[in-house]
Order: sequence, then structure tokens, then C-alpha cells
Amino acid sequence: MLEWKTVVFRILFLLVLFSFGFGCQWKNPDYESIAITITNEAKTNLVQKLNSKIAEGGTKQAIPFCKLNAIGFTNGLGQKNGVTLRRITNKPRNQSNLLSANEEKIFLEIEKLKTPEGVFPNKSITSDDSVTVYIPIPVMGFCLQCHGNLNEIQKTTKQILDQEYPNDKAIGYKVGELRGLFSVQFPK
Repeated sequence: MLEWKTVVFRILFLLVLFSFGFGCQWKNPDYESIAITITNEAKTNLVQKLNSKIAEGGTKQAIPFCKLNAIGFTNGLGQKNGVTLRRITNKPRNQSNLLSANEEKIFLEIEKLKTPEGVFPNKSITSDDSVTVYIPIPVMGFCLQCHGNLNEIQKTTKQILDQEYPNDKAIGYKVGELRGLFSVQFPK
């Protein structure tokens, strides 16, 4: 028969073990906050680089730069942060940014949920192997020189766009509309 000191010790040991176990449960990362940080860096850097190119030589400099560098920059930023980072849209300039059928449903849902203040919500989707956070990309005034209506895009800019992107669908936007989404996929 066990001595009472041994029984008490075992009970105390189990209590400490269980209380430690419950107090130290793993918490899931705040995927949305991390995605916002990553996409803010992407937006800031892309806008700064485009502004720099526009200052150097207008949209004539910015459009080829964007074509050659935007996807690579986005991919590189994703790799740096251990995620798959993409810019996706229903009206692509570059066909590799086209939404999948499932992403189109998410895009339309986010577009419908725009608040009266003009804010689009973020959306997170969890699967067995990943968490994907979708961050809206609204159209800003700066965007209209290449993405606005034909009367807002200068003739020379439109000619360059037609030359660089013969199947361009990324025009006709107004400020505040949903241009696309950042897709930030975290592996589990």
C-alpha cells in the first residue's frame, strides 16, 4: 500500500502538471494582423517606387517598371515573410493576377460588404493546410492615371498600356472602388 506522503505528492504533481498544461496552451497567430503588416509594406513600397518612376518620366517610366517588377516584388516580400503573397483582381492587367473561381466569390462578397464610410472588410479562410487572409485594395486618386476611365487616362499613357498589356482589363475604375485583393496565404 502506498504511503500517504507518496499519494499526496502524486496528486500535487498531477495538479501542477495539469495547471501548467492548461496555462501554456498554444495560441494561434493573429494571421489578420500579420497579413495587414505585410500588405501595408507592399502598398507603401509599390506606391513609393511608382511615384519615383512617375517623377522621373511620368507614366512612360512607371508602366514598364510596374510590368517588370510588381509581381517579383510581391513574390519576394511573400518569401521574406514565409507566406504566399499575391495581388488578385477580377479585371487584370496581368493575367497572372486573375482571380480563381473561388477567389471571385470572396472578391464579390468583400465588395458587397463595403461600409457607408467606404471601407472594405478583410476576410480570412482556413483550410486543413493553410490560412488565407484577403486584404482589399481600394482605388485611390493616384491610381486613376493608369486605371481610371478613358477620359482620365492620357492618350500617351493609354498607348503605352495597350502596347505593354494588349489584353488589359484594369481600366474604368473610380476612387473608392475595389481594385483587387492581396491574398496572403500562411502555411499551417
